[in-house]
Amino acid sequence: MDHITNWSDGGATDLDNLGPTCQFHNRDRYRNPERYRLHRVGKDRWGFTYLGPRNKRR
Repeated sequence: MDHITNWSDGGATDLDNLGPTCQFHNRDRYRNPERYRLHRVGKDRWGFTYLGPRNKRR
């Protein structure tokens, strides 16, 4: 599980502030939040969609 609002930013560890991620994506989302889209899954749940690395324009 991953915090919707990061724990280090004051996010609570409760069901209203958690979404499912594996260990790799949990760490990657913390380091690269632009790679993920947060969305609601039902009334009381959150999910993450991995968008992948963004290409930089030159």
